[in-house]
Amino acid sequence: MSSRPLRSASGPRARPPASIALMVLSALLALIAGSVVAASFPRTPAAPFRVLVYSGSALAPQDVVRAGVDAVRELGARNGFGVEASDDPGVFDDAELARFHAVVFNNTSAAREEGSGLGEAGRAALRKYIRAGGGWVGLHDASAGARDWDWYEGLVGAVLDRGTPVQTGRIKVLDHAHPSTVALPDLWERTEEWYNWRTNPAGTVHTLAQIRVRDGITGLDEGVDHPWSWCQHYDGGRSWFTAGGHASSSFQEDDFLDHLLGGIEWAAGAKPGDCTGTRTGSFQRTPLTTSGLTDPVDMAVAPDRRVFVAQRTGELKVVDQRTMKVSTALDLAYTPETAARSDGLIGLALDPGFGENNWLYLLRTDTSGRRLALSRFTADGDTVDPASEKRLLTLPGRRSTSSGHPRSSGSLAFDRAGHLYAATGDVTLPLTSGAPNDLRGAILRITPQDDGGYTVPEGNLFGPGTTGTRPEIYAMGMPNPYRVTVDPVTGTLLAADNGADGTVGHFRITEAGQAGRPYCTAGATRGAADCAPRVNGARDGTGEGGGSATSGAVYAYEPGNLYRTKFPAYFAGKWLTYDPAGRRFTTLSFQREDQAFSDPRFGPVESGELQSVNGVFEDMEWNRPTAAVFGPDGALYVIDAGLAGGTGQDGGNEGAGVFRIDHVGDGRLPGAAVTTDRDNGSAPLTVAFTGAGSGLPRDVPVTYAWDFDGDGGTDSTDANPSYTYRTEGQFTARLTVTGPEGTTAMAGQEITVGNSRPRVTVHRLPDGGLFRPGDTLAFTVEVTDDEDGDRTPVDCSRVLVRSAVGHPGPLRPLRNSPGCRGSIVTETGDASLPGPHRITVQYTDGGAPDAPELTGSTALTLRTGFQEAEQFASTGGAHDGAVAGSRAEASAGRALTEIEAGDWVAFDPVHLGSLRSVTVGATPCGIGGTIEFRAGSPDGPLLGSLPVPGAEGGDEAVSPSTALRSSGGGVRLYVVFTNSAWSSEKPDLFTVDWLRFHGPGAGQAGAR
Repeated sequence: MSSRPLRSASGPRARPPASIALMVLSALLALIAGSVVAASFPRTPAAPFRVLVYSGSALAPQDVVRAGVDAVRELGARNGFGVEASDDPGVFDDAELARFHAVVFNNTSAAREEGSGLGEAGRAALRKYIRAGGGWVGLHDASAGARDWDWYEGLVGAVLDRGTPVQTGRIKVLDHAHPSTVALPDLWERTEEWYNWRTNPAGTVHTLAQIRVRDGITGLDEGVDHPWSWCQHYDGGRSWFTAGGHASSSFQEDDFLDHLLGGIEWAAGAKPGDCTGTRTGSFQRTPLTTSGLTDPVDMAVAPDRRVFVAQRTGELKVVDQRTMKVSTALDLAYTPETAARSDGLIGLALDPGFGENNWLYLLRTDTSGRRLALSRFTADGDTVDPASEKRLLTLPGRRSTSSGHPRSSGSLAFDRAGHLYAATGDVTLPLTSGAPNDLRGAILRITPQDDGGYTVPEGNLFGPGTTGTRPEIYAMGMPNPYRVTVDPVTGTLLAADNGADGTVGHFRITEAGQAGRPYCTAGATRGAADCAPRVNGARDGTGEGGGSATSGAVYAYEPGNLYRTKFPAYFAGKWLTYDPAGRRFTTLSFQREDQAFSDPRFGPVESGELQSVNGVFEDMEWNRPTAAVFGPDGALYVIDAGLAGGTGQDGGNEGAGVFRIDHVGDGRLPGAAVTTDRDNGSAPLTVAFTGAGSGLPRDVPVTYAWDFDGDGGTDSTDANPSYTYRTEGQFTARLTVTGPEGTTAMAGQEITVGNSRPRVTVHRLPDGGLFRPGDTLAFTVEVTDDEDGDRTPVDCSRVLVRSAVGHPGPLRPLRNSPGCRGSIVTETGDASLPGPHRITVQYTDGGAPDAPELTGSTALTLRTGFQEAEQFASTGGAHDGAVAGSRAEASAGRALTEIEAGDWVAFDPVHLGSLRSVTVGATPCGIGGTIEFRAGSPDGPLLGSLPVPGAEGGDEAVSPSTALRSSGGGVRLYVVFTNSAWSSEKPDLFTVDWLRFHGPGAGQAGAR
């Protein structure tokens, strides 16, 4: 967990724990102590503060320099701070600089060693000033830098590479909370000399504003993520930079003067402002649970910070952040057949009054397995009574039996008026769907009532009593809206839709209407696009394109929320989206008001149109994010569904977890991790625990407190203790790690005493083997259970097989053996099946009198003969490996690019006994080279090799083949690219589109 959670002043009231009161008292004592300690220069500013404007050796014309000095003087006079101006480098002296709270570099870098530069003594004084907490402000040419002074480049954030001709463009103002950008318009039209940076600073600084490069500004080469103004904490001080100020007229513009004033005030410490929101490393991910999760799809956070997690398999989990205990609040008890062939549990929402009434809403397959139900349940602590169900709606089931369709899903969300939105996509409907009397393929809006029923609010798409319509429909035409969310401030409905044809659309819906196909089509990728025709306020917000982007949450910043690691105000009003397939998060910013522009190239924009798309959390790696919501504490909670199918030893998905993301800015929270040598077995059970991976970087001291039996006491303070459980049952062992500033983190581990996890083995299917689409894959399952032993036959109805390439046949007992047999019939057609495919098998035992049932599982990977090259497991080499780049001519639109000598990609696992030869599809666009196939490592045993010619022979695609030596067994197969004549001055070797392996298949026929 994180830094002591403090509740928002506007949230439900609760008596603060003693730890919170102690923290507040400690903070007050620190303030008192700090007031009597002599501060290092420059002191925290008291009105008025003082600013030095330095223009020595300025690169800009003198009229621009004078305009800058005059502007800062005027700002000081109007806003009550002192200003001194100088062009004498001698001012960079410890005693002189100690008089100022910020130094403005007025269109000068003043960083050269020779001539009128600062010189060695001046450089040392500037470094000392910044390290003592001083502020620095840079205007335009301050980024010219000193090519021999890396520290100065870090202070500025980036160094000028080259400028463009003066021309008109627009700036996207991203931060509407920082004092330097709070008053600026969303799109700021300016005539400037635009700068390219030697190294793009995005991610190393906090970007306040970006250039809108799609305006067609000639000479820009940074790509769409092109910072124009930014700020940062640097080497103990504060640094703020703007690329504006090229012309003297800039200093006559009210918007630019507001921009400059806010930068000066922040750099001087006179006004607060977060400068970490977009900087890499400013957020910390804390795992709340990483075991026992199988196909988690949705979540909600209660006012007391308990996290409810809905699993498609029918379980509703609860994670208690106070104890780290994970409970199953409700189990819908789906049979394996229902779990495999129905929608399952797909949607979850807590009632707005959950803190008082404990009501929650679920969208799930009902007991028939053929219908969807929207029902209200009542929670009692960490349990939910199935008998408390109040069914609001019943819909036809929607699961498509074709693996070529995206998996159907649904979503629930409340708005601030208490209306409940239910997204009910239907991948079985045609693209031209939109039946007004069909609740599928639509977003519904109803108002739940206390008696468990609902009413239909005014303003839905069809009025009550309209013939041939359902009044519950609010928006229609989206085949598969995976997630909907509501902006908590504006009440706007946001949705992301994944069509059966692979298109993705984002929708911002302000009133009832028709959205999606056939009503909204095309649209500029990542740009604003109206419906054609635009109908009743429903608009396609970002157009359509390939991928699987999903709607996350919109952040409502609350200044009164005392949770110390809440998200900063920068994120207020931004729509967080994520891509389960691309494993990335983005924020979408929208126009806050209508705007018109003087340049005729720029048409007017309306409030609500998409303004900017920006990446976030780019230093975090994900497997398959499927839900993201903000909690009442202002932290972000994320479900990572892991690898598909229950692949963990406990039946959970490998890599799945529930995580909390905290904004730590320039600080760091301690980490907590628990590892055990065992987590189940008969009593007495001795478990060795370790806190390895816990703590803080650079060996900052932390303390450990272990509670093994869940009674709330501290059983050990060792980093790596052991404990013997003598009583049967299930216990949550909890580790609390405390840092030097009192920040804490917790981690838990379930220990089951009195029952052992069953062991599952699959026979007849080799891990990493090949199959041909259309094959029937027969297999047998062997289960070993220590408690049952040989006395009790395995209950085959408790064996669950999951596969994305087909559906498991009925499992039948094997003769004279406690096992089962079954088969998977795969679909025909290479196009729908290239790549690795996981097959998972799990078995849940019957438990013990005083111990719960446990699930064991195993997983294997099968492959079709045809593999897209970009679907590698990993890449590397002397030059950082290959890149999966977009290529229109490639078989799936992507191919391996930037291939240099020594690079490699790996596929894991591959069963060598299934391989006889391989054909590679490549394009000779470089100098050519050799492709080697090696087992186990990049320099492992050579299985075969083939040449790829250079571009001098033409750039037509080639498909050479080679035989492969086989030694049997599954290995990590490395594809290594070599050419001894390559050097960094030469082009890349070639691109690789696909591989086709040949050999005997795992099914009834060999793979082609």
